[in-house]
Amino acid sequence: MMTDPRRYLVRMLIFLLVVAAIAALLHAPLTRAFMGNPALNGVILGALFLGIAFTVRQILRLMPERRWLTAIQKTGKLDNRQIKPVLLATVYAMLADQRQESQLSALSLRSVLDGVAARLDEGREISRYMIGLLVFLGLLGTFWGLLQTIGAVGLVVGSLDTAGTDFTAMMAQLKGGLDAPLSGMATAFSSSLFGLAGSLILGFLDLQLGQAMGRFFNELEDWLSAFARFNDSGPAGAERGVTPLAQGMSEDAARALIHLGNSIAAGEDNRQRVLDQLTNINMTLAALNEAMTDDRRLREQLAQLNAGIAQLAADLKDERSSAASTVSAELRTLASAINKMAGTGTASRTARTATARSTKGS
Repeated sequence: MMTDPRRYLVRMLIFLLVVAAIAALLHAPLTRAFMGNPALNGVILGALFLGIAFTVRQILRLMPERRWLTAIQKTGKLDNRQIKPVLLATVYAMLADQRQESQLSALSLRSVLDGVAARLDEGREISRYMIGLLVFLGLLGTFWGLLQTIGAVGLVVGSLDTAGTDFTAMMAQLKGGLDAPLSGMATAFSSSLFGLAGSLILGFLDLQLGQAMGRFFNELEDWLSAFARFNDSGPAGAERGVTPLAQGMSEDAARALIHLGNSIAAGEDNRQRVLDQLTNINMTLAALNEAMTDDRRLREQLAQLNAGIAQLAADLKDERSSAASTVSAELRTLASAINKMAGTGTASRTARTATARSTKGS
């Protein structure tokens, strides 16, 4: 079931009653402010009442549209005896143009919804303009009052008799001349007050109007989305003697475009996956290359180590040979010395023995 727009109308009326109560409580200061410039403030209040009336009228326009749509939802048939809708004129035209009233093409659904949205937005243009108009009138009164104040202050200052010695007369003249600047300030502030307050009131009413139209459009879209379908080829189309080409050439083209878009999207996904895989492969190759570089450096270091070990072995061999030669030479020298020492000792013993013998013979 469609939401009743009167619920939003009730909110608007409650808000207006609250505003009226506040205005009644502030009756005396508001009256004095209004009398600051009755002409301009009257124009502002007139624009406010006109905007309120137009906003309420836009809410009331939704009620016959809702009744017509509710009747269609209940019966499922168009009744030519009913009053044709205004905002839903495109829906009426498309449903009346269908060969069978239980069908609505998908592209026709889009065009129908666009038409309804355009009509609803067109209805809100004036209320939005009225809000801007109230702000403009308030600013206009402000600048108008400021211009009056500046001009009046200039006149007062120019009319002062500074050469006179009567200070009381000069102050009385100044007091009388300030009436015009104060009147200009009253115009400025009162017009700003009524303009901004009116734009605030119309802004809330336009907000409620937008919610009502948005709810109406969303429910219409939900109903038409469940109500519509593609006019594909099938038994129903064959029974009516309508070929798929006659049923929806544009829908076939749209379906083909959708499939093409899906294919392109799938291709993009595949391309992205391929790029990711290539990136991973490149990273793996880089890591492998780095590992190979490390392995090559390791082999070079091992080769250098083997060469160092071979050189060390050769050096050790040479040192061992040199040491062996040195030890052999030393041993030979020692042996020679020992032999010499042994020969000398023998000769000494022989000489001592001979001496001893010769001593005994004597």
